[in-house]
Amino acid sequence: MKHRKVLTILIFLLMFIVLGFAYWLKTNQIPKEDFNAPTKSWSSTKKVDDYFKEKLNFTEKDFERQKQSSTVDFRLYGGSTLEAVISNLQYYGFIRNEKALLYALENTEDKTQGNDEALKVGKNGSIDIYASYRISENMTAWEMADTLLNKGTYFGKGDAYNYMFMP
Repeated sequence: MKHRKVLTILIFLLMFIVLGFAYWLKTNQIPKEDFNAPTKSWSSTKKVDDYFKEKLNFTEKDFERQKQSSTVDFRLYGGSTLEAVISNLQYYGFIRNEKALLYALENTEDKTQGNDEALKVGKNGSIDIYASYRISENMTAWEMADTLLNKGTYFGKGDAYNYMFMP
């Protein structure tokens, strides 16, 4: 009977150590600087200005007006996936590392109830689709995660624009 109790305690202790080590590995695989804000100077495949030029036909005058704001609307529609959201944010230079944002999303408290079609994140998180999010290249991965989980503005399925970014 004593051996069984000792064995049970050892098994639980071993499980605790293994889970702790796995958590440590997961958090330490992502360099801390990858959670930092990329800023405008961060090198990425494209920038949101490229999107505005290609999709919205921005002129130099439009860009001059846009310089007054450091944020843009990031808009999610039906068919959006969590992987696509994260990938687009990295592609356009809003985050440094996809894994860093995913980790931040999974470890940031979601204080809002997601709509029925929301993208599920981790155990309790959700990112609404048919919603817009005010984002910036000056946001850390943690700030981006908080914005996506808690600060969406629902616009509904009837939106006529269907653009990913808006000024």
